[in-house]
Amino acid sequence: MAIGVNAYDLFIFDLDGTLVDSQQDLTAAANQVRIGQKLPALTLSTIRSFVGNGVRILIERTLPGAAAKTVDEAVRRFKTYYADHLLDNTTLYPGIEKVIKGLKGARLAVLTNKPEQFARNILRGLSIDSYFSVVYGGDTGPKRKPDPAPLIAILNALNVRPESAIMIGDGINDILAAKAAGIPCAAVGYGYTEKEELVKHRPDYFFDAPEDILSLIE
Repeated sequence: MAIGVNAYDLFIFDLDGTLVDSQQDLTAAANQVRIGQKLPALTLSTIRSFVGNGVRILIERTLPGAAAKTVDEAVRRFKTYYADHLLDNTTLYPGIEKVIKGLKGARLAVLTNKPEQFARNILRGLSIDSYFSVVYGGDTGPKRKPDPAPLIAILNALNVRPESAIMIGDGINDILAAKAAGIPCAAVGYGYTEKEELVKHRPDYFFDAPEDILSLIE
């Protein structure tokens, strides 16, 4: 169903797998951790399946069975490496710039489980940071997606009612957080999660390509 832009005053986007394709840089950083433990590198598709729940869980999945102390050190190693390489290969998905420029009359925000500073550096490096009123990362507050608290914090910060906002993301956590916060949600099929898995959680909308998001304002 097509609706006017005024039906949603706020569009909240996930970052990795939604706005940007960051899988090569995340894979490189995760494999630096593996190399540090004298383990073989993992494939891009394997690392991609680990993404979406924050850095620590990514590292726990990258080093299965590792002791907490080892994970702590690996998280530090990952962050140090990734900070210097987060824009080596990361790009906007084709069509995303057209989408964010096309959502005129609405405010935009980013909600990601990636650390906030990394998210801000990526948005700035790709020259789209000025479009977003709020950037909320996995370390911005005490909770992360799928907990609804970050979404509620964004709504409160911008004084937007739940029904006037929409969450757009490629992950199950995006759908779960939106439903728990009582806001509509759209899943995208071009990111890191298989369409079948997303559809199981019954998002309000499903978009196969970035530019399909603009159907929300047509």
